[in-house]
Amino acid sequence: MPAPKGRQKRFTRWPQRVEVMKRYMKGAFYEMGKKGQLTSAHNLGHVQRVSLYAREYVRLMGGSKKKQVLANIAGLTHDRFRDADDSMAQRAKGIRTHEEGSAEFMRSLFEKRYGKKSVARIHEAMARHGSLPELKDVGKNLVRDAVVFADKFFEANGAYIGFRRAMFMGERADLRKKAVEKGYDLSNPADRQKAAIDFTLSESKKRIAAFSDLSKIPEHLHPFLRYQVAWQERLVEGLEKNNAGIVHLATELYSEGLKANPRDLGEVIKAYKPIAESDAAFKQEALDYLNGKLVEKFRQLVKRPAS
Repeated sequence: MPAPKGRQKRFTRWPQRVEVMKRYMKGAFYEMGKKGQLTSAHNLGHVQRVSLYAREYVRLMGGSKKKQVLANIAGLTHDRFRDADDSMAQRAKGIRTHEEGSAEFMRSLFEKRYGKKSVARIHEAMARHGSLPELKDVGKNLVRDAVVFADKFFEANGAYIGFRRAMFMGERADLRKKAVEKGYDLSNPADRQKAAIDFTLSESKKRIAAFSDLSKIPEHLHPFLRYQVAWQERLVEGLEKNNAGIVHLATELYSEGLKANPRDLGEVIKAYKPIAESDAAFKQEALDYLNGKLVEKFRQLVKRPAS
């Protein structure tokens, strides 16, 4: 049964609002880039992909067109503010994180334009995208679910994360300080490689552990998550066994992150020259992800749970 004409007319505004938000975020990230506030892990490409996959999740779960658009907007704006600090560490210390800061900053803008329910859904999705919803809460706010899952299971996973994480390790000020404390001379190629392996390996093990307990993750996402985490496990195995291709990948990306003005991560991946089958496989999978091809794998592996 078609929606009433009034409702259809009201909905036509939402796609326009997405376009407005795309332009707004493009301008905001341009200004952040000029101030050196963007990183390889968090830039315009990042929020665009989270927006894309968040909307796809809502669609697969049978969410309304309006909720799909709300996921679009929440995904685009979820990292309105971001820095190179570790959110997990900030959260553990009780420090205000970028999730909360971004949500509060955007709330006033949303309240001028959207209804209360829409604002509430978007705000929760932004403010709480740093942690997974409890199983009992999955489905209560499909927009929040979508942003969290897109951010954690797509952007922070798969082959792409092998590139993103190694580069981010070089960008993080806290880890540069730690490298000095550990006696690494980052101007020395051999020490730089050791630091790249050390920090990328340590962070990867921590992140894999966060996804290892599937009892905390919705069952319908298990097949896709296993597929994505398998790439992280390959990264860890390659670094532990000193696989030439994987070590080369981590070192090259870590070195890029150390630069005063690192290149865009997408461009770095495209320009990356593999030296073995192992890192060539990572590059191809990462390129497929950047080009939106992982949507097909997502559709194959994620099925809407029975109601």
